[in-house]
Amino acid sequence: MFADNWKISLRQISRIMILDLFGLSSLVLPRIVADMTGADGIICFLLGMGGGILLLGVIQGNVRYMEGSYYQYLKKTMGQILSDVFMVFYLLYFIILAGYVLYQLDILILSWLLPKGNYWMVEVLLLLLAAYGTFRGIEGRVRIYEILFWFLGIPLLIMLIFATGSVDTDIWTPVFYTNGRGYMEHSITVWSYLLPLSGLLFLKEFAQKPERLVKSGKIAVITVTILNVVIYLILIGNFGQKTVQVLKHPVITLMGMVDLPGGFFTRQDVTMTAIWFFALFALLHTGVFQGTLIMKQLCNEKKSNYSMWVALIFIFFIADSFIKNGFMEDIFKAYQERIALPGMLVILIIVPLVYQVRRIMKKPEGGKKTWENQSK
Repeated sequence: MFADNWKISLRQISRIMILDLFGLSSLVLPRIVADMTGADGIICFLLGMGGGILLLGVIQGNVRYMEGSYYQYLKKTMGQILSDVFMVFYLLYFIILAGYVLYQLDILILSWLLPKGNYWMVEVLLLLLAAYGTFRGIEGRVRIYEILFWFLGIPLLIMLIFATGSVDTDIWTPVFYTNGRGYMEHSITVWSYLLPLSGLLFLKEFAQKPERLVKSGKIAVITVTILNVVIYLILIGNFGQKTVQVLKHPVITLMGMVDLPGGFFTRQDVTMTAIWFFALFALLHTGVFQGTLIMKQLCNEKKSNYSMWVALIFIFFIADSFIKNGFMEDIFKAYQERIALPGMLVILIIVPLVYQVRRIMKKPEGGKKTWENQSK
């Protein structure tokens, strides 16, 4: 499944990351930051972008030392036990993220497309589609993203342009009236939705130019931040903060209200739902792909696909728990901000430091045991 020698270009990696970051963040974040004064929410998007670039900086600090896969680099630097612990941490993040995304897809489909549908049937179908994409390997994944990028991007930009006509800019004021704690909390929330950038660590072995991985991530972060800022300003300029706060999917509600010249796409709410459906599905596919890849490496699985099916089962039950328990969204938010985000930063900072220490303490003289050999 992951053994092919097909390599991904910088442009393709950028498109993968844009889709992974945009779908969930644009759907969820405007409602979260809408309790701020005026257009203060855009400050949080910009500060979150700064956090994303910082995350990319520590990712670069690891990528530069990686000669093989990320797991091989961890084992060489931290030893078998710690490397396994760190990989389990990443595994849990991608599995939990995929479960949350599957839950958001359930709500999207059952609210806008199939109001009388059964949620577990929707989940099973989506997971089977993600499994098929994962089974096709990295090349199949990239080909799908190539199509989705243009299918989603062009209609979205057209709708955003027409949506600007009804914006009331007076609602954007006053600015800088939110207290410092509000800026900090919401900026961390925005930052936490950029954690899929950590997937770049596992794409190095598939990249044509591994040294440019972080550049593709920066392109994605900046592009997604600009889109989210524009969407947020349009939303509060049309609805106001209080309405944006109570709408489940404010951006889709807005797109369904846009009047296109000539009466084209009279049901553009369905069209926009399809756009976010595919964007969310792209992130679901990433969660399944990365979770399967990590589990295969941990279990040293070569030819079978047991890891993928185990990952799919966990994702299904996590999504099911979100559906049945309303408080799970708050738990997911706390998990991202208090466990996943600081945990990734700690791992990404500690590992290259240990790598440097080991390299410094290693004695190059022939016949003498190195620090690395002594530790084995």
